[in-house]
Amino acid sequence: MPASRLGATLRVLRAVLRSPSLRRVMVAFLLFAAVEFGTWVAILLYAYDAFGPAGVGLVAVIQLLPSAAFATIATTFADRFPRQHVLLAGYALITISTAITGVAMVAGWPPAAAVAGAVAASCSIALVRPAHWALLPMLARTPEELTTANGVAGSVEGMGGLVGPLAAAIVLTVASPGAVFALGAMGAAMSTLLVARLPVHGGGLVVHGHGDADGRAAGEDTVDAPRAQETPGLRTRTLYAVRAIGGQRDTRVVVLLLASRAFVVGATDVLFVLLALELLGIGDSGAAALGAALGFGSILGGVAAFTLVGRRRLAPVLLVGAVIFGGACMVLGLIPQPVIAALVVAVGGIGDTALDIGGRTILQRVANPRTLTRVLGTLEGLGILAMALGSLVVPVVATAAGVPAALAIVGLVLPLSVGLAWPPLAAIDRKVRVPVRELALLRDDRILSPLPAPKLEAVASAARWLTLDPGDVLIREGDAGDRYYVLESGAFRISQRGRVLHEAESARGYGVGEIALLRDVPRTATVAATVPSVVLAIARPDFLEAVTGHEQAGAAAHDTADAREPVREPP
Repeated sequence: MPASRLGATLRVLRAVLRSPSLRRVMVAFLLFAAVEFGTWVAILLYAYDAFGPAGVGLVAVIQLLPSAAFATIATTFADRFPRQHVLLAGYALITISTAITGVAMVAGWPPAAAVAGAVAASCSIALVRPAHWALLPMLARTPEELTTANGVAGSVEGMGGLVGPLAAAIVLTVASPGAVFALGAMGAAMSTLLVARLPVHGGGLVVHGHGDADGRAAGEDTVDAPRAQETPGLRTRTLYAVRAIGGQRDTRVVVLLLASRAFVVGATDVLFVLLALELLGIGDSGAAALGAALGFGSILGGVAAFTLVGRRRLAPVLLVGAVIFGGACMVLGLIPQPVIAALVVAVGGIGDTALDIGGRTILQRVANPRTLTRVLGTLEGLGILAMALGSLVVPVVATAAGVPAALAIVGLVLPLSVGLAWPPLAAIDRKVRVPVRELALLRDDRILSPLPAPKLEAVASAARWLTLDPGDVLIREGDAGDRYYVLESGAFRISQRGRVLHEAESARGYGVGEIALLRDVPRTATVAATVPSVVLAIARPDFLEAVTGHEQAGAAAHDTADAREPVREPP
């Protein structure tokens, strides 16, 4: 990483660490993520002890389905009530339900009581996540802090998949799954205390308009979620989503393929528990360690997949990911050594993440932009149902044919699914338009170049080319800011109140227009072409979503704006 970029990253990270509200929210979210993943492993182990192998899948389904239904209600709460109150309520409910579950397990209450507590905890988790993400813009005082907060929160959530199961593995070496829930209740209680009195009044970042006193945004065009009264009901959203998928064959193929991946994920959640307990003999702590290995592999897979996405042909990426994940499942039942098994699970996690990211990128390419949100919502719903089905079916297969055979059968699902979908996937690769020219230019832009490939491709796909003749005005001082522009060829003259400030001659990748977008002020200078020029125009919503959702891009944006401070008029 260049020294300048490293310095910018450290600077924006310090900005968040200096904000008491953001610091507390991030620590609370880290604890939350660890509790979520750690207790998921613990409840599956408890189900095995209480109900046997078939009970593992049944308990997983009992948790997944109510949580999926409650997630829709949770988004309404996040919109209609003060976000800090919703977040506090979510953490408090997790604390109570997790503690009750732990007490039920340790005290030997009927298993149904423990499962009911776990279901309540799972539903509470669905309440926390939308409230957390909706609250961040109300805590960030500047777009720079929001950028950093989004990046840190994403990293924190990813680390939960590793830290939670690892902590569970350590606890399970000396105690029962009930102790994991007890520790989880303590972590959730700490999260509750951290967000109990967040100072959001009078603050908060809003792109347009202002936040009200209770932390809800006023105005239509804000960083926050749409107003609750504009949100359609579940039945309407479902109908829209089904129609959006039904009319697009390519979209259906990709959605069903990703649903098959979710089926395998649900199945392997159960199979890894059975593998640890029945084949490897490594006990409850070993089962949690396998979960941590999968989380570690997913982190590595995310890094690897970013280097693959952005290329024209993604069908081979899906095939490789399916073969890696499926192959790992098929050989696990033949490996007697726990350490080697953990390594194989980690490798499988790499393939799973590559398949997921590659599939979502193809979906982004083929879906109608106007219906993409509906399609993604349908994918999440189908994914949860597929996970539940995998969790329910695989114990039956394992009981009838054995764990190794069940692993082998599950391992075949993804390669066969990609094989069956190969003709349409290859056709998509041949006909899809990858914004190669746009991507090449944006990689030269200082602000947008740090974006990961999937996000950069999304920005490039939505951008539009403009051709300017000498003397054409691209940006006029005093106008409202609606786009960010990147120069591909030609030259700019930048002036303020008739005084020339800068000449950008043949400066490929030179971007202009960020100040008005970031600061929410009128254009601070006039930009005109001095020779025939070609520029790439990026709409305001796409630009702001990109730079506020990525730490390094946001840092680069504000460094650029600060460097041009003489050009900027005071807001």
